[in-house]
Amino acid sequence: MNNLEDLKHTLSYIHSELLRIETMAGTLSTIERDHYNRLTNFDQRELIDIAVEEQNASRQLGTMKQMCLSMAQKIEGLQTAIMSNEPGESARRVETH
Repeated sequence: MNNLEDLKHTLSYIHSELLRIETMAGTLSTIERDHYNRLTNFDQRELIDIAVEEQNASRQLGTMKQMCLSMAQKIEGLQTAIMSNEPGESARRVETH
């Protein structure tokens, strides 16, 4: 396999994994937010302290989710650029238009 094919497969793999991480971070962020809401219903200082930690974790996971989504979009842009610069690719596009 040539270097261009290796690059395409690597970018595809990274893109896929970033989307998986983005999904996991979103799910965990939602769970942490739910924990925060449930814990703040109790009138115990220790539980409220834990709730605040859950809220902070939720925010951080939300940030990670957005970072992964942004990186995945950048990779999509790279994949598109690679595909548009491949020999023969532009000729195939002209034929389909």
